[in-house]
Amino acid sequence: MRTIFLLFLTALFGMSAQAASETTPLQTVPFEGVQSECVQVGEISFGPNGRWPSCHVIRGRWVVTIDFLDMYQAQYCLGKTAESCEQTAQVIFANRAYTPDATVLLVRIDEAGTTYGDPLVVNSDEDSVMSIATHSAAGVTAKSYYLWRTDHWITMKALAWQQDLTSFLPKGTSVRETVVFPDLETMSAQVNVFKPADADCCPSAGMAHIEFGLDKEQFAIKQVKIHPM
Repeated sequence: MRTIFLLFLTALFGMSAQAASETTPLQTVPFEGVQSECVQVGEISFGPNGRWPSCHVIRGRWVVTIDFLDMYQAQYCLGKTAESCEQTAQVIFANRAYTPDATVLLVRIDEAGTTYGDPLVVNSDEDSVMSIATHSAAGVTAKSYYLWRTDHWITMKALAWQQDLTSFLPKGTSVRETVVFPDLETMSAQVNVFKPADADCCPSAGMAHIEFGLDKEQFAIKQVKIHPM
């Protein structure tokens, strides 16, 4: 039996999350209409006996094709009426051309007012990595990253590299940002570097330009260059 991670991710600004085990059977739904009509998958249920009375699609589109597998996203508003949006959701489906069914690759449900960026997928000779940006009603942006493995996405340890950053910095300096998201297109990030006496507003030790590679399921620092401010 094929398996999949059906992912319900916790964002950095307090969004609810649930996760299925790695052995959860692959869920399939009819492919027709997945970009324009809500589908009851995972914890998404609607209608008279559902968790929400109503659901409507606010965005649906093709995302990427990997190994002849076409992937699509649909973003939902879930609420009491056809116009309301008490919570938002994002579902990613996969379909092979000329087949009638789609498989569910990812499902997430978030708080009211959350919006999603279109998934960004970057392919290399060896790996495909996807990032999804979420924007909360409070104006906080977070990113989740996924690594493609045969027929499913797995969640990456996107911030583990920050534990290693200190060893690449000049002695006596540090960074004060607790969350830094890698830019997937450039596989890099930039962060301010501080001396101990610096105020939070005014880093004086330069800007660290960090270049990444992949090490299994996480970003790994390849090199760090310090540029003057």
